[in-house]
Amino acid sequence: MTSYKVLEVNDDLPIRTKGAVHSGKVRSVYWLTDQDSARLIKDKGYDVPAGTELAIMVISDRISAFDCIWQGENGLNGVPGKGIALNTVAAHWFKLFDKSGLAGNHIVDIPHPYVWIVRKASTVRVEAIARQYITGSMWRDYEKGIRSICGIDLPEGLKANQKLPEILITPSTKGIINNLPDVPPVDDVNITRKNITDNLAAFNFHSADDVAKYEELLTEGFALISKELEKLDQIFVDTKFEFGYVEQLDGTQKLIYIDEVGTPDSSRIWDGPAYRDGKVIENSKEASASC
Repeated sequence: MTSYKVLEVNDDLPIRTKGAVHSGKVRSVYWLTDQDSARLIKDKGYDVPAGTELAIMVISDRISAFDCIWQGENGLNGVPGKGIALNTVAAHWFKLFDKSGLAGNHIVDIPHPYVWIVRKASTVRVEAIARQYITGSMWRDYEKGIRSICGIDLPEGLKANQKLPEILITPSTKGIINNLPDVPPVDDVNITRKNITDNLAAFNFHSADDVAKYEELLTEGFALISKELEKLDQIFVDTKFEFGYVEQLDGTQKLIYIDEVGTPDSSRIWDGPAYRDGKVIENSKEASASC
């Protein structure tokens, strides 16, 4: 257990910023001034172009679920050490991705267990979701009789929590995207691959080849984490990845992983022995999340 105080609020730290601090449900992002970014790149020798914008990303011990921030009894507003665990798990998977020859990520340094220094990326406006089992929102839609989800036709006769024949990619919008045919202007609404390829610029993809690349990175990243969790007799059920473009030292643009990956905040993970016994035991936050 960490000796650090629970970070209930982490958007008021004395860090010099360019503009307002971006504070989410769990993380706060401090975009550094151009001068401080340049100084850090020079002093630390970060492997990024000299003009790269850097941010200090601080993760709290708060727990969020379904757009709510969890509140505990007796004024408890977080779980001590949860932020450290989340950062450590995501950094572990990013390192394995690097070793396996997958794309890089936005982390340039980890100076503290609660802190990442990240580089700015041009974010792809797609929540990239991979599913190996039919559960959650997919099952709820299927149970209502819906057989086409994100443009994917599902067979009859599937059961709740059943393993699917293959990993399915079911993307949704990241943020509100206006004026697109067949895409409601709503955050996190399901979309199809055709929606994306017909509107590359709106989703901030540079080319159709990059759509195929994000699908490759999503499925290969999912498969890597799933294989590692199998060693612990845990089941990687589904997960969300995010991607963005960064400039490389040679001036070209590259699609990389951003945000975090493979944590209980962004993934469903089930206990293997319980599943084989016909039960679902969540080792992720969904089981106890309610608003």
